[in-house]
Amino acid sequence: MYESLKGKKLLIIGSAIETEIVNTAKEMGIYTIVADNIVDRKIARAKDAADEAWDISFFETDEIVKKCRERNVNGVFAGYGEFRVIAAARIAKTLGVPYYATEEQIELTRNKGLFKEECEKYGISVPKSYYVGGKISESIKESIVYPVLVKPTDRSGRIGISVCSSRVELDKAIELALDKSESKTYLVEQYIVGTEFSAVYTFVNGKISLSCLNAKYITDDQLVDNFLCACAAAPAFFLDRYKEEIDDKLKDFLCGIGAENGMATFQGIVADEQIYVFEMGFRVNGNNDWKVIEKCNGINFVKMMISHSLTGDMADDLSKDNPYFNKYYCTMPFYAHGGVISKLEFSKVLEYGWAEVSTLHAGVGTEILEDGTARQKVVSILIEADNYEQLLSRIEEVQKNIVVESKDGSNLLFKKFDTNKLVRSI
Repeated sequence: MYESLKGKKLLIIGSAIETEIVNTAKEMGIYTIVADNIVDRKIARAKDAADEAWDISFFETDEIVKKCRERNVNGVFAGYGEFRVIAAARIAKTLGVPYYATEEQIELTRNKGLFKEECEKYGISVPKSYYVGGKISESIKESIVYPVLVKPTDRSGRIGISVCSSRVELDKAIELALDKSESKTYLVEQYIVGTEFSAVYTFVNGKISLSCLNAKYITDDQLVDNFLCACAAAPAFFLDRYKEEIDDKLKDFLCGIGAENGMATFQGIVADEQIYVFEMGFRVNGNNDWKVIEKCNGINFVKMMISHSLTGDMADDLSKDNPYFNKYYCTMPFYAHGGVISKLEFSKVLEYGWAEVSTLHAGVGTEILEDGTARQKVVSILIEADNYEQLLSRIEEVQKNIVVESKDGSNLLFKKFDTNKLVRSI
């Protein structure tokens, strides 16, 4: 299927957590080049995995394009993070090679205010917005019904997000959101209680398919307020309800913004009264759901998107795609509290056969900042099981055998995930 790609050169934007993408491309016989301005190999681990590395900021479009032409690069790919994807889209356009998304599409989907407006056109329920902008008036503040969520309009990875139950908390949250926002704009919206989800869609030549639906469970360990996912389980227990209530609307949304080839992830909440959507990523998501989807359905959207970057063709179809998996899966990110990692051990987990590394986010020597964002991830483990009972026991077993310590031997890991959360959901 991908034989014609062997020997082609692929530029991969970003080096911090792109190792899995690099390894996948290399398995396809592709020559890999990684580019960004991170020179510390403790952070830029993907550069060591790649065939070639450039210490150039990916926003230096002209410099990157010049080097691509010198090295006869055939395509550009970016995975995690909107900034990487925007940079890749600019480089690909200037270089004259295929790319699955335009800057306009990416901006529409990354700007939370614009995204919510677009959702409403297709009848997709979104949390009520009280304000979107840079300077909120006193009258609007007085009209707010708590609790509310405050977040930058243009950031991902849980950066700058706060839940507020009072006016005092609101003012502090606005200050944080403004500090983290590049455009200095933020969103104040209704805070909804329910089970979070991520819905992964793959599209080929305009045909759109739901590939995976995760139920997401938030960590209880919060020295700093966060909304970090401790466990993403698939297939979600509410898959039937999701398919009935919202699946077609989200497919219409994707068609409406001109999605032709690639993938996207929608984030939302299933509440008692209805299903809400609050965010979208027009990019490979950090959960690396392509690994689960490939195990169940035999399609791999990362390989397909790499093929598209090099040839303009996804090289596979969606005939086997099906979100109703025949096994149970969960991806468990393990987070560390603030400190420098001196010991990282998970080798016993890999001996089981039913667990594997989904993403390695950090290593020995990595400094973790207590900022309540996804940057506190150390390693994510993918677990496979035949049934829910087995999944629960395997989660417990994995949690016993992950070690992250500081130099003085102190445990840096967040407290263990409570598997009763899963039990209550089935």
